[in-house]
Amino acid sequence: MSGNVSSFSMEVKDELLKNTPKQRHCAITQTAVIIAGAGRITPNSLIVETDNVRIKEKYFTLLKKTFNINVDAFEDKGLFAVPVTKKEDVIEILQAVKILDAKGNVNQYKGIVPDILLKAGCCKREFLKCAFVFYGTITDPEKGLHLEFTCSCEEHANQIERALEYFNIKARRSTRREGKYHLVYLKDGEQIADFLRVVEANVATMKYEEKRIYKEIANHINRTNNCEVANSQKKFDAAYKQIEDINYLNECIGLSNLPETLQSVAIARLENPDVGLQELGELMKPPLGKSGVNHRLRKISELAQKQRSKDA
Repeated sequence: MSGNVSSFSMEVKDELLKNTPKQRHCAITQTAVIIAGAGRITPNSLIVETDNVRIKEKYFTLLKKTFNINVDAFEDKGLFAVPVTKKEDVIEILQAVKILDAKGNVNQYKGIVPDILLKAGCCKREFLKCAFVFYGTITDPEKGLHLEFTCSCEEHANQIERALEYFNIKARRSTRREGKYHLVYLKDGEQIADFLRVVEANVATMKYEEKRIYKEIANHINRTNNCEVANSQKKFDAAYKQIEDINYLNECIGLSNLPETLQSVAIARLENPDVGLQELGELMKPPLGKSGVNHRLRKISELAQKQRSKDA
């Protein structure tokens, strides 16, 4: 992993590394990504080396829960080495990740995850989680809209692109340093948010959407002329506060637990952050008057304030 990544990238990666899949085949997929990204296979051992303590801990957990293998780690100048040295353990792991076949023969291995491990949609999801940890970066949405995987192997980039396509996320492709690196990237804010949802980075998704919406509203204000600035600022402040309250309730209790009348206006506001109350009401089904929209948004604000008081 590159050391030159945004703090938001690190937040996303830390969140992705916290949870271990419940399904064995998904855990094996994650193990395969770690071996492809940081593994070294010798005649007598399998060694994973990383400077990220969370990856080390993740690998420990996968070995323990998936293979019932306990290992020790060694640290030298900030680099963690996690060796598996028992021959039977090495064989079990390499067979599980399809580097060895059932007879112990080495399959053709190019340092990428064998496609046979990526047939199920759930495994594609786990693949993308770990692939982002090793090869991905995301720009803080306050600064720009960009998510990128940087791969030294073209086939690895192809795998990532195919996995994204499975979830209806259309990535762009490019190269860097005269073809030495193959890039898979997203520039569309909605698609970046979709990716964060696909990899189940729920906390990061909320932060991303809130910052992105704030930036979109701010950009909208900048496009208005001087005569409209005051009214636009009031609308911006009100809309941002409403979105902040809605996101807070969603995080604490879930929007599905709100009364249906409040839930519908909350969803409409999230989907239309830059419209006024009258236009927001007209977009709802059935349409709702401006005073009705205002009343429901005030109720949401009151519920959020009560929830904050409870959490204080």
